[in-house]
Amino acid sequence: MNLELISGGQLLLFFIGIYSAVISCTYFLLPLYLQGTLNFSGGQIGLLYAVLNLNALLVAFPVGVSGDRYPARVLTRLGLAGTAFCLWGMAATAHFWSFLAVFWGFGLSLSLFRQSLDILLFKENPADSARRFGQFNAMRMGGMMLGALGGGVLIYLFDFPRVIQLFGVGLFLLVWPAARLPLTGGGRASLWQYRRDFFTGPVLFFAAWLFLFTLHWGAEATSLALFLKHNLGLEPLGVGAYMAGEFGVISVTAYLYGRFWAGKLKPLGFLSLALLASGSGHILMTYPNLPWSFAMRALHGFGDGLILMETYTTVARLFHVDRIGGNASLISLTTTLGVLVGSLIFGPLGAGLGYQMPLIISGVISLALLPMAYAGLKE
Repeated sequence: MNLELISGGQLLLFFIGIYSAVISCTYFLLPLYLQGTLNFSGGQIGLLYAVLNLNALLVAFPVGVSGDRYPARVLTRLGLAGTAFCLWGMAATAHFWSFLAVFWGFGLSLSLFRQSLDILLFKENPADSARRFGQFNAMRMGGMMLGALGGGVLIYLFDFPRVIQLFGVGLFLLVWPAARLPLTGGGRASLWQYRRDFFTGPVLFFAAWLFLFTLHWGAEATSLALFLKHNLGLEPLGVGAYMAGEFGVISVTAYLYGRFWAGKLKPLGFLSLALLASGSGHILMTYPNLPWSFAMRALHGFGDGLILMETYTTVARLFHVDRIGGNASLISLTTTLGVLVGSLIFGPLGAGLGYQMPLIISGVISLALLPMAYAGLKE
């Protein structure tokens, strides 16, 4: 692909696809390497993912405010370079504490990379934002699909350290073309304005609900790949293909939502459908039959795709574009906190009670959010 021939907006879609491919391969397939090759315990794996999200908590708001004031593409380039360096560091170490230190830097770099792309998306402020959000998230999930499938193939052919080294080289080569991303920034909002925006009833309800929902992402991070390996008997290639199928469902759901479904359902009906699909799919996929499990995982992906789109459209609706970087970062902080808490809870739980239990319990939590959605959105 000749990156000189595509526009800044198209380049943004390309970069979210690249980000997602990297995070899909490392985030979801990494536990197989940590347990199978490095012999890390369930508690250690949970701690690694907790730290990955903890540093995202620490930098989320500063990154968001910086994206409001200065060109977000600068943050993208810093994130690309840092992620490439840390991937090489992860490939070079096998001791827990040194791996933990590099993993902390990996999380910091990913936060810079990911948040800057979200800021660029919101700052573009297109007339048809739902369609734009659908394209962005379709590309994001398409990247995760390719990352999971391609990562599984590469791990089958080589080994995990060599694969993440290849990813690191690819990211480093993209630092230069990232300078052609859209130019944003220039606002100087005070911290008091961000506080006034965030501490309102609708925003706090949205943040609390989203925190509880994203607990299941912590369960997925620490237990899903290990469930597929130990309960369904899949090798890394099969794990990657299984996950790629779900990401494909989410990608198609996001695109169709942005293209056709936006505004067609009332918020309560929309969230009810999404939560029923996500929660029930998460529970039912744990039945140890591969075709059944995959079908229920696809149902879960449909629900997650709807909620993913609702999150972006809600952020765009709740906040002014001049301060949307800082405020969107606070929403991102909320979801990161959900993953952090979920990782700490479900990492040891999966190791102790079976890798299906975190998926079942977090699915029940998603279903339990239905009354909360009714209480907050009833008309």
